[in-house]
Amino acid sequence: MATNANSLSLLRAIIRELRHVYGKGLYQSPSYLYMKDQFHRSSVTSEKYCRSKTDLQYQAMTYLTFLESTRLLQEVTDMYKGAGERSIEASAELVGLKLPKNPVTET
Repeated sequence: MATNANSLSLLRAIIRELRHVYGKGLYQSPSYLYMKDQFHRSSVTSEKYCRSKTDLQYQAMTYLTFLESTRLLQEVTDMYKGAGERSIEASAELVGLKLPKNPVTET
């Protein structure tokens, strides 16, 4: 039973990531239909094709990792994409640093 709960949570996580990719058209997408079909086929037994019990879960976890990594790469690319020439202050702030303030000299 733990395997079924594990598979269900894995399928939900994959659907959540696919929702980021496809938006509202998720349920008509080939990726969603394929994943749903694969999970339904392996619901009776995961050893249908002489594979180990965890092989299908491993493939699903690998696909989930790929989807998450692709989404995170896109977020990082959008955050740090080239916006032309930046000032020194903007470049320092981009990496989390603050420049020291210039001291005021009295004459």
